Amino acid sequence: MIDDILAAKEGSVRPEEVRREVKRLEGERLRLAPEVMGGDPAAAREDRRLEQRIRKLAGSERGHHPDGAIEPEPRDD
Repeated sequence: MIDDILAAKEGSVRPEEVRREVKRLEGERLRLAPEVMGGDPAAAREDRRLEQRIRKLAGSERGHHPDGAIEPEPRDD
């Protein structure tokens, strides 16, 4: 689904679709947070993967989301 949105983003994709997908991915990150905080390496890897997908969808390397939120700078793992 994300690949479809990214491909469509090159053409004409509705900003609402991008926002919905970003929110969905952010929800996944929130669900992983307890495991990440608990030191689970697999959860931390998945969290980083989701973070990168969110950044790619948002179209900014600096972490600006389509809804105006700003993601903190990448952490040093």
